[in-house]
Amino acid sequence: MRHKLILCVLCLLFAVSPVQAKELDRAELNFAAALISMSTYGAELNLLARQWLQDLGWVVDSHEYATALAEARVHILAKKLPDDEQIYVLAFPGTERKQDALVDLRMKRVVFAGQSPAEFEAAAERTDKEASMPLVHKGFHDYTQAALFSEKIPDFANLTLGEAIARDLRNHPSYQLYLTGHSLGGAAATLAAARLADLGVRPSQLRVITFGAPAVGNTAFARTYEKRMQLTRITIDGDPVKAALQSLSNYVQFGEKVVWESHLGRFPHDMTLYLDEALRHYQDAHSEQDHPYLVTGQRRQVQGLIYVAPFDFQVSDLLSADKRYMERVARGILNSAYTPIVFGTTNGDIYQEARKLGAKYILYEHFRGQRIKKEENNFRLAMEEELYDIDGNVLSFQSYSTTARTLTPIEAVGYLVMQAEPERSAKLKGTT
Repeated sequence: MRHKLILCVLCLLFAVSPVQAKELDRAELNFAAALISMSTYGAELNLLARQWLQDLGWVVDSHEYATALAEARVHILAKKLPDDEQIYVLAFPGTERKQDALVDLRMKRVVFAGQSPAEFEAAAERTDKEASMPLVHKGFHDYTQAALFSEKIPDFANLTLGEAIARDLRNHPSYQLYLTGHSLGGAAATLAAARLADLGVRPSQLRVITFGAPAVGNTAFARTYEKRMQLTRITIDGDPVKAALQSLSNYVQFGEKVVWESHLGRFPHDMTLYLDEALRHYQDAHSEQDHPYLVTGQRRQVQGLIYVAPFDFQVSDLLSADKRYMERVARGILNSAYTPIVFGTTNGDIYQEARKLGAKYILYEHFRGQRIKKEENNFRLAMEEELYDIDGNVLSFQSYSTTARTLTPIEAVGYLVMQAEPERSAKLKGTT
């Protein structure tokens, strides 16, 4: 079954014309990559990112491959764009399991060479290592090999997943592959792109975006592969992980470096902070009237206009600067989920304006946010949602709350709106 799922996703991608070598908007691309990287983690609250991606029309296919050296996960994501092209992403999770930590600590250097999975492994077992050879972190190498080159797939003529992807990209030289990941995942994405380059994929076809990723290899590795992929390394100022192996193992970073300043006083390596900053950058660069490629979904057709009353936000002064981001996240999730929908602006009679617009439903969203005592950077956020028909009959009332311990306050608002989606959608009569 697993092989058939992979086959279906890859066939879908290459049957519907994947994204060709064109430039997508950078802020949108970084936001989509951050959302995807966040979704690769297994924590319950990261369901926010996964559900958000699904609502935006992304198909997600997750797989795990184990060898004696690593237990690797790889996620294949696909989205059909408005112009009928298809974007194709490989994403790798960061460190979250004990086995991942062991991979991180396996810092011995191995030779990085070869043009087939067998040659990759043979090179890594070599003992005659010199500084002039491309050398990489053994743990990261083992993880990448397990994820892409450890298991032959009968439906792909007994090629491994990595070989099948490389073959299809070689056969379609105008297509692009995006690779992304956070921390360990970013290291795996970089090495995966290097392996695909060794298998004949062109530099213009390999677009890598990493978040807080460490250096993966020595100077010889960096000089060999820096022109064989398009690598963007996004870091938050003060993130210690990005430079850890540079000082410990004399590894070298390469690619375009982008540095963000965090707006929150937290450990600057958390993926939640990278997603928070990516979302801020995206909103700052785009108006709500823009029609993005990557973060617009297939909306559910509702039989009747939904009128959303102006949001009621009552938050601590410490959160007031982020209120505009919170409001836009809530609007964006609702707007991506349903059509027809309109967001009210009146401070007067809500029902009068809703009837004037021909609405069938009225939705109220109330948000509260206060700092938790004795926890400097933590907040409790709560949402109450009321859904009425135009005659004032209550269709649903929901209340949810969460803390910003594992999410940022902006992300927490999105999480709360998504928590209410199943019951809300059940009460809204629609066709799809």
